[in-house]
Amino acid sequence: MYKSPTRRIDRARLWLAAALVVAGGAAWAQQEPLPIRIESDSAELSQQEGTSTYTGSVVLTRGGLTLTGDKLVVTRLNDRGNVKAVLNGAPARLDKQPDRTGDDVVTGHSSRIEYTNADSTVVMRGNAVVNRGGDRIASQVIRHNLDTQRTQAARGENDGERVQITITPQNDGDGS
Repeated sequence: MYKSPTRRIDRARLWLAAALVVAGGAAWAQQEPLPIRIESDSAELSQQEGTSTYTGSVVLTRGGLTLTGDKLVVTRLNDRGNVKAVLNGAPARLDKQPDRTGDDVVTGHSSRIEYTNADSTVVMRGNAVVNRGGDRIASQVIRHNLDTQRTQAARGENDGERVQITITPQNDGDGS
């Protein structure tokens, strides 16, 4: 039985196209934006102003990020679902579970946490503390990027307290 070389090439192209569609679909699914979920004792929404206020045992989650506090004000930044969330608490708390193998759990607390989902940034203000992988940073202002795992700390305006960092050495298992 004769098989046309053109037919084999067409089948190969078909399989390649199907593989690209599946791979592209998987990549697209991974880039789909994560929803922000909020729970609280009460909520007040103003669509005209583009803000919402949540009070009482507030919990904001997005993927592996959990923020908890007393009062949350969410402001819509644009029509693509980008928001700025400002959480106040005594203290407000941060818990970020790792997205990738090898990343550390990040926890922390401060008087105020500002979260912007567009750039995955958390700014903690007022007696801020961040713990990551056994290390600890304490300052009046701490900025942490959840995607890059980059943390910056500075003393607050008109504040004499300096940044305090504790680095915990990792045990490499060889007894040294």
